[in-house]
Amino acid sequence: MSGNALITYTETATAAAPDLAALWRGLMALTVPEAATIPGVGSDADYRAFTVSDNRIGYETRYADIVAAALGPILPRIRAAARDARRGRPVVLVSTVMGSRPQYDRLGADAAGEAISEALAADVATVSALLDDAADVLGIGSGCAAGTTAIGIGRGLVTSGRADFVVCLGAEMISLEVLTLFTALGGLARDGVVRPFDEHRSGMLPGEGWGVLVLESQRWAQEPVARVLGYGEASDGYDIAAPSPDGIGLTAAIGQALDESRCRIDDLGWVCAHGTGTRANDALEARIYDRLFGERTQPLPCVSLKGMTGHCQGAAGVIEAAVACTSLVEGIVPPNAATRTIDPVVAALERIRVPLTPGAFGASPAGGPRVLSTSFGFGGSVSAVVLGRP
Repeated sequence: MSGNALITYTETATAAAPDLAALWRGLMALTVPEAATIPGVGSDADYRAFTVSDNRIGYETRYADIVAAALGPILPRIRAAARDARRGRPVVLVSTVMGSRPQYDRLGADAAGEAISEALAADVATVSALLDDAADVLGIGSGCAAGTTAIGIGRGLVTSGRADFVVCLGAEMISLEVLTLFTALGGLARDGVVRPFDEHRSGMLPGEGWGVLVLESQRWAQEPVARVLGYGEASDGYDIAAPSPDGIGLTAAIGQALDESRCRIDDLGWVCAHGTGTRANDALEARIYDRLFGERTQPLPCVSLKGMTGHCQGAAGVIEAAVACTSLVEGIVPPNAATRTIDPVVAALERIRVPLTPGAFGASPAGGPRVLSTSFGFGGSVSAVVLGRP
């Protein structure tokens, strides 16, 4: 590969905010949204989740509506690129955990399992129908790492010359099946607040939302906001629902992303961590970063956005990358908005720190600071991407 993929458009919608600008303002003001109550899920009579839809579960907000809201503003650009004979055919990468699920809820374990591929295929078909065959649409289903995986695949398409206009669309709806799955797994926040890296964190909460990034080649990009410098992925194969304690997958993915970006550890301005807010994930993840960044001259800010957005699953990586782009534009490291008292185990680590208020980037390398964004998925999938200024 040669060159980098330039990011020319970013937008999001989550339970925390209707768009990226509002999400950024909320982060700066430490405004944490209230999780919605969803009764009657599994054996839990008071389940909470970060929802976008008014009816608290997503059934009235159809996937087609989400896609139209996400892609509507850039449909003219997609169609213009498709009509231009000088350009390659546009590509849309759709990232999700299991596809939109409401139509498959309560089918029973066997039927629901078989429906996973059908749901992802249906989502791809929904996006294709909206675009009226103006782009090739591919579904990315690598669990909760899928959003970051889509960005990495998009970068590969652009830098290899196989595409010069790629849309990374991460979109997730909450369904009863997904809610019941997270209930069965345990580790859910009991009070409706997700507190990554906090001493009193009690768990995660799923979230609805979408994020969009447009990647373009150097030749066609106009007014880029950032660039994708490097990408790495791995699978540690340790457990279906937990990362390896030795961090082998995360270590490999980050190493590859840094190598591709030719980025030194001291060049990183902050890491956008997976940071689910569970007891098991956060301390382990922080310890791995502390080990990986042992050669840094200054501690690296470690930030999770899931205290604001919940865990938007396959959309999380795209949403978090969009926030990272805003951070690069503004020159500000965002805070861990919902975190109040840092876990003493995490606070004792020497090479990372958990910021509780916004702050400026430290000393920047030539070309400006970089942001590392990481995502984990069920089955051991790990993705990492390095973003920098254009």
